[in-house]
Amino acid sequence: MISIVLSVAGNAQNVQDSTVFNPLDTISAYDIFDKLSQTGEGKVILGGDDVRTVINGMKTQKNKPLRGYRIRIFRDSNQAASRRAASIKNDIEKTYPGLPVYVTHNSPNFYVEVGDYRTKGEAEKMKRTLLSAFPAASLVSVPINFPPL
Repeated sequence: MISIVLSVAGNAQNVQDSTVFNPLDTISAYDIFDKLSQTGEGKVILGGDDVRTVINGMKTQKNKPLRGYRIRIFRDSNQAASRRAASIKNDIEKTYPGLPVYVTHNSPNFYVEVGDYRTKGEAEKMKRTLLSAFPAASLVSVPINFPPL
């Protein structure tokens, strides 16, 4: 059995547990524990025989690429493709703040792709929004970045 107890200043409970891990221990690589330990308002207490096994499994999953979808809105290989890709990237960042934009080059083509969508449905929804400005927009299945915590 695994138990995870989080206590925050003001709501702390008296917890009797002999298994208390330092946040700087090996589990600190897992973002949630690192973020909780940085607040200075509480502590993370982990208990149970298999905690380290579970945490290490989570870290292993985190390091694997996550497959998902992006929307490719530009692909070109002419001499001005690099400048055009940079211009499109700037326009997208101004029009859709917070939307991840990626410019890549795989010779001879330059690509501009947007988003980090886990499902095809999420990507399709945004693609419909972009179609008026980018009629050739298409979905591509690629490794995507994990969303921020």
